Amino acid sequence: MANSAWDGSRQLRLLVVEDEAMIAMMLTDMLEDLGHEVVGVAATVARALHLLDEHRLSLDGVLLDANLGGEPVAQVVTALRDADIPFVLASGYEEHELRRLGFDEAPLRKPYRKSEVSRAIMAQFGQGGGCSAS
Repeated sequence: MANSAWDGSRQLRLLVVEDEAMIAMMLTDMLEDLGHEVVGVAATVARALHLLDEHRLSLDGVLLDANLGGEPVAQVVTALRDADIPFVLASGYEEHELRRLGFDEAPLRKPYRKSEVSRAIMAQFGQGGGCSAS
């Protein structure tokens, strides 16, 4: 993020990391309806890492699925932490499954509504927002 907490008054530049095309499209539409810019969509770990590298300096945050086509997102989480880029974990997994994958906090649960996406963005990228996993 541009080294400051988001106060809701400006458009965020976000990356969507989601392997299910319909969910990625729905989430992109929701984010754009909320006034944000989606700089890219990644369905694989390799594509997510490429887009993170490409947009690292201008990216405000990421909405991240916990698993991409059976591939864990640990490399993406490490890259986000190294770059100090906040993210919202968006998953349909149960909490015990997420803990097994190394995530501590409750995710934005799939399926979600635009109001839930909006709250998650404000909680994560607003004052005091940090990363959603350990």
